[in-house]
Amino acid sequence: MIYMELETIEFISGMFSVIIVIISVIVGLKITSKYFEHKQKTFILVGITWIGVVSPWYPSSVSFLLVLITGEALIPVIYFILGISFLPFFMFVWLTAFTEFLYKEKQKIILLLFSITGVIFESLFIYFLLVDPSQIGELTGPVNVEYKTFVLIYVLFLVITLVSTGLLFARESLRSDKPEIKLKGKLLILAFLTYAVAGLVDALLPINITTVVIMRLVAISSAILFYGGFCLPKWMKNIFLKKE
Repeated sequence: MIYMELETIEFISGMFSVIIVIISVIVGLKITSKYFEHKQKTFILVGITWIGVVSPWYPSSVSFLLVLITGEALIPVIYFILGISFLPFFMFVWLTAFTEFLYKEKQKIILLLFSITGVIFESLFIYFLLVDPSQIGELTGPVNVEYKTFVLIYVLFLVITLVSTGLLFARESLRSDKPEIKLKGKLLILAFLTYAVAGLVDALLPINITTVVIMRLVAISSAILFYGGFCLPKWMKNIFLKKE
């Protein structure tokens, strides 16, 4: 076995990926646990959504840990499966939650149209995975990847869908007369926007130490803001709302 060593930027990128995944999974589980308090299935759907939308950082974190433990990184096929293949499912879960609140009468058609695009993408993904994985992307090291055009186009479509529906969802909260509900709406707006910035910059722009640190911190912030937007813990309420 040839023991692989991580360069500084790879170590920083992998370390931040692990942090993003851990925080996001905790956030997702905490939101999901609200189901037992409120008996609303949307908490389960939203919790699963957040665990899923950070899946592009899963292979980076797993590969980073593997290199530290075994000296070997993930092979490209496994990297791509972990990072990309489940995104259509998680977005379907989000749209299910979204249409439970808004456009309920159009839920079936929205989910059907999205399912069609998901099936087309998954078909292309599986085809290239079996025939020529390099058409999906190329690993630029043990923890980083450059995805090809068809993947980037679909990821861009998902981000636009997530952010646009997220902003529509948050807008409803801003219309409330209750300060706490309004605050949740503001936090959700920030969460979706920061997620979009972090995800797109990570996927589209060449990485360096500065962009890695800044964008991964932005991604971590988006998870915390998302948690506040749905659960609004007391400590966050005390920070943003003046005590009467």
